[in-house]
Amino acid sequence: MTKIPPQKPPVPPVPPRPQKPEGEKGGAKKGAPVGKPGGEVRPPELDARGIAVRLAALAHEAKERELSFDEIIEKVMKETGIKVPQAAMEEANKKLQEEIEEVLDQIKSNKELMEEEEAWQTFAELLESKLSLKQVNEFFGMIRESIKEA
Repeated sequence: MTKIPPQKPPVPPVPPRPQKPEGEKGGAKKGAPVGKPGGEVRPPELDARGIAVRLAALAHEAKERELSFDEIIEKVMKETGIKVPQAAMEEANKKLQEEIEEVLDQIKSNKELMEEEEAWQTFAELLESKLSLKQVNEFFGMIRESIKEA
């Protein structure tokens, strides 16, 4: 009996893809996220050196932030005289909120300032109702010129 070697189906030759120059539109951009059919987007793959550089940069950034956060806590603890960091931050927050509210109350209690604000608001409404956009722009142009001259 003679042995017949097993036959495999013929494989058609695959022509190589022509590469496009980098300046040509439609080509894949280097460093652009790669999309998957499921809609996921992932960043391009990095080599070992790229990963190491990225990790070093992230570590440096984290270290800077940590130091600045610690410095802020220490400064707040010195200003408030409280030794517990969370309590010191809460006390500093209360003080800042009180200062903001005081300034707002001063602005609201200043009747002259509030009346001036109302007058400017009325003036703006008058300009909008009586003048066209071109006329308003010309008016403000004249005001700017007079300010520059003064």
